[in-house]
This record gives sequence, C-alpha cells and structure tokens, in this order.
Amino acid sequence: MVGMVEAERIVDGKGKKEIRYYISSLENDAKVFAQAVRNHWSIKNGLHWVLDVAFQEDESRARIGNSQANLSLVRHIALNLLKQEKSKKLV
Repeated sequence: MVGMVEAERIVDGKGKKEIRYYISSLENDAKVFAQAVRNHWSIKNGLHWVLDVAFQEDESRARIGNSQANLSLVRHIALNLLKQEKSKKLV
C-alpha cells in the first residue's frame, strides 16, 4: 500500500505542515497504518533525543570525508552497548 500522512507541528510559534508518503506491506487499513506511523516516529524521536542529549550529536562539527557517518555509527554502537549493560543498576 501507499500511505500519506499530513503532519502539523508548531516551530518557533508558527504552524508548519508536512506531507509524508510511505510505502508499506501492511493491509489497506487506515487505523493499522496510522499506528505504524506513530510507532515509527516515536522510536525515531526517542533515539534522536538520546543521541542529542547524551552524545551531543547536534553539536558535532565533524565535516571531513566520512567523519559524520563514522561518528554516528560509533555513537549508535555505544548507545546499544549501554542499553545492553545490566550488571550495574543506577537509580
């Protein structure tokens, strides 16, 4: 199926609309499609928030060659390793 989502958000006090298109193997069911899109963005926003807050990814000034992609990969690996660590329980 092909799905379309019209998303509205407020940026700097101004309303902003985006139209996003998706290709999916889901059945043609609007409720299932909407839930899948919400789940996708929930995971994506959570990951980016952690990368920005914990690793300050948005502050990175790496610009030479593949340095941005390489550092992003290292950050993702570090985050995955930290999530798997269960020997020390903190708060």
